[in-house]
Amino acid sequence: MINGYLLKELNLDFFISISQLYKIIILLFIFISIDNVSKIISLLIFSILLLPSIFQIIYAFNIKHIFSDIIMVIKYLASFIAFFYFKKIMEKQPYQINKFYKWMLFSFVLLVISISLKMFDIGFPMYIQNGIEIGSKGLFYAGNEVSAVFIIISSFLLYHKRLFHKKMFFYLISLIMLITAFLITSKTAIFGAIFLFVYFYLFQPNQSILRFRTIVNFLVFLILIIPSGAYFIYNVLKNSDILNRALFYWNQLDIYSFILSNRNNFLFDYIQIFKREYNVFEILIGVGQSTFEELSNNKITELDFFDIFFSYGFIGVIIFIFFIGFISIRSKLYSIKKSIFIFAPYTFFISIILLFLSFLSGHIFNSGMAAIYIGFVFALMYYNVNYENKIS
Repeated sequence: MINGYLLKELNLDFFISISQLYKIIILLFIFISIDNVSKIISLLIFSILLLPSIFQIIYAFNIKHIFSDIIMVIKYLASFIAFFYFKKIMEKQPYQINKFYKWMLFSFVLLVISISLKMFDIGFPMYIQNGIEIGSKGLFYAGNEVSAVFIIISSFLLYHKRLFHKKMFFYLISLIMLITAFLITSKTAIFGAIFLFVYFYLFQPNQSILRFRTIVNFLVFLILIIPSGAYFIYNVLKNSDILNRALFYWNQLDIYSFILSNRNNFLFDYIQIFKREYNVFEILIGVGQSTFEELSNNKITELDFFDIFFSYGFIGVIIFIFFIGFISIRSKLYSIKKSIFIFAPYTFFISIILLFLSFLSGHIFNSGMAAIYIGFVFALMYYNVNYENKIS
């Protein structure tokens, strides 16, 4: 937020942003605190992801991008380091779970307030079309990352409230989440918020099957609330810039391009560059983030695994597939004993959601803003309720 304020209100821009410097310092302290095996794994991943940048120095005598490439590698590495850090805490100090819940709740409140500031003409718009500002990303500069953080934090709080049967808080957070999503106006935030509410309303974390009463209540909700709610939203949006923007792109693009915000066409364009520019070694290890952006005139695909492939080659993709695969499989196995590992089902759920979003809207695994939260929710599966019988 500080970095966003400096850019928006004071028009100050630095070679390295305040937020980047702050996050690197925090990440350094976290790195120092993790165990030696995790340090070795982190350093190994860092070295592998930095390899294409070193290759560019040797092969093309190009050293101008090395610093920005290091920053980008640190962004990708941050979720790994955060995961190792929170995993250690969940296994060794699970009693701290209350502190982390309060941290997530505080983050949610801070995010909602920041997004809401745009109503008072403070902060950044999510989009600008024909000189018209649409939506809000608050004082956060990276708009696409705001949606990712919003989905992660909201999903955790909804799961937590359902897990501990706090219905009123569940509905309150759901209402705030839905309103905030429409203030953000991104498809990821809006449809993500609607999906999260429906999913966590229908599925109780500590139940294996849907209860008949839950289904009936939800059907009543659909019949009574949805039509009137949809009518109200339509009347609010029908003459708004949000709807005009959506209709403009709906008329300009096919259905797939509309859903992907034209990212599929960015991908097809870069595939031609890839065929023309990459040699065999670069297909294997990539060319580094900065060279990738330079080749594409700064029009990256914004689809995480394709961006990883073009930047870090097959080796980079394998690293991230292994990471997500490990989290998904391990959390699914832990979910078998969900009476003990009560957050394991949530870790599995959010890992699948983030994987889906990485192919839909991107800015997930290369998000410096979301990395710490990703590491936390991935590590939650290791929390053992037998160590702490009371969570408020």
